[in-house]
Amino acid sequence: MDLSFPSLAAAIARYLQVTEQNPAGRVERWLFAIGLMGAGIGMLLGSLLDGKAGLVFAVGGLAVELIGLLSAVALQIKREWNSFRHAYTHHAAQMEQEFHQYHEIVAALRTFPLEQRLQREAFARDRRTYMHERLGLFTGGMERLGVMPVLLALYLQLKDWHVDDWSVLGDITLVQGVLAFFLLFAYALSWHLISLRTRVQRYEQLLVEANRQDAVAARAL
Repeated sequence: MDLSFPSLAAAIARYLQVTEQNPAGRVERWLFAIGLMGAGIGMLLGSLLDGKAGLVFAVGGLAVELIGLLSAVALQIKREWNSFRHAYTHHAAQMEQEFHQYHEIVAALRTFPLEQRLQREAFARDRRTYMHERLGLFTGGMERLGVMPVLLALYLQLKDWHVDDWSVLGDITLVQGVLAFFLLFAYALSWHLISLRTRVQRYEQLLVEANRQDAVAARAL
């Protein structure tokens, strides 16, 4: 391990492999993304096109959305079922693994000169602040909404739907379709930016802890 952000990224990847026993798989993530894309594109094209073509895209988008999202939810339930059944013991064991793996990385960082670590800590802190501000400008507090944007898209699609009347799925106005598309796009992008910001925050936390332990050791001498 060297004192570089790519090396820290690789160390954190190994850390997550150990501590995250049931991470979301590629299929689950793609199903969720496909569900969002189906909703956004279906509503946008359904509102832009007239007649049968608009209805086909609206119904098709809804079908892709429901299949993608419900499949992703089913995979998540299957993945998390054991940890849900044994929530306390599973969480305690996971925290113990995280603790040891975390301090292994911190011990490796402490082998590098303090000045270099302080420089990288300051850089990571500034970058995290910048990413937080940029995320706030683009999506506000989108992460606090949880799945509400997805439920809102479903409401717009199904608010006037009846079993015997599929034509209402194509009655979404242009304004509703465009707004729903950009809402879902912003939702997906916000989670991507949050993931990047969380990674930078982990870099900072590791460097802060390594530098803190050096400060404690210096005071003890």
